[in-house]
Amino acid sequence: MYKGPKQLEIVDMPQPIPQRDELLIKVKACGICGSDVHGYLGITGRRIAPMIMGHEFSGEVVGLGENVRLGYKVGDRVAIQPCVSCWECVKCKEGYNNVCENRNFMGAMDYNGAMVEYICVPEKQVYRLPQDMSYSVGALIEALAVAYSGVKKAGNLEGKNVVIIGGGTIGQLVLMCAKVQRPKKIILSDLSDNRLSIANTLGADVTINPRGKDFSEEVYKAFDGEKADVSIEAVGIGATVSQALDSLKSQGTCVLIGNSAKVIEVNMQQIVTRELKIYGSYLYTHEEFGETIDFIHNNNLDLSTLISKEISLEDAPQMFEALTTQTDKYLKCIIKF
Repeated sequence: MYKGPKQLEIVDMPQPIPQRDELLIKVKACGICGSDVHGYLGITGRRIAPMIMGHEFSGEVVGLGENVRLGYKVGDRVAIQPCVSCWECVKCKEGYNNVCENRNFMGAMDYNGAMVEYICVPEKQVYRLPQDMSYSVGALIEALAVAYSGVKKAGNLEGKNVVIIGGGTIGQLVLMCAKVQRPKKIILSDLSDNRLSIANTLGADVTINPRGKDFSEEVYKAFDGEKADVSIEAVGIGATVSQALDSLKSQGTCVLIGNSAKVIEVNMQQIVTRELKIYGSYLYTHEEFGETIDFIHNNNLDLSTLISKEISLEDAPQMFEALTTQTDKYLKCIIKF
């Protein structure tokens, strides 16, 4: 339970009882997201104490509420899509539940999440896991869905030059999604040499640590005298957004996934006179979450390579503190139950 900035406590709570249209889930694995770490530090305003964090999770169905009608049964292995939408508004009916104005999000604001042994969730939020997929990989589906949706917005990448800025979990997953489309060349940029090493392992053609370098010139050289057709930004601060725009050809496409700074400054003249196309990408639709599960299997993606450490619930408070000071050491940590 998050009690305030840098205050996480293990607490006892009664086991919840599933209500109408809900499933009781025994949580098996829950990822620690970068947004959870920022929430732990109290710097985003998106964690309102007291509450339970956690939105990247998988588990086992152990109880059924009344009126459950989607065919789930006790013992099913599942992943949970954590964006709880109203399903009634215009955007929900159009299929864009991720921008529903009435949405809640598990593990954000004051809506309790999954860093807990048992949780009740609407059955609508649940997807079955393939039998050969581990619970830990199941907990990575949510993050992959973020990357999958962003890459999808970029369009067909075959034969194109692609720049990915940010080598955290989302950036690495963007790399995996982009690689499947057989682009001409992929560059991944990050300030961490450890993350760049991971990107090399996952198939980046070129990695750049931009510290002390002219980023646009580095991209130009890496693409043999060309600029990028597509840039995908997975950090969310002014400097990296500028890099994403600067690296593009005229009429190039930029997809912004990063969401750190609330307000940044951009070169509007550059955007207009070079006719750059800019897309914001927020979460994923409910359908895209399901598509992501098939995407893993169809492309034989090994997401386990992104898991830096698996820990117990009791070790979570200490792990959160480590993640604030050793950002270069860990990529994705999973709480196992």
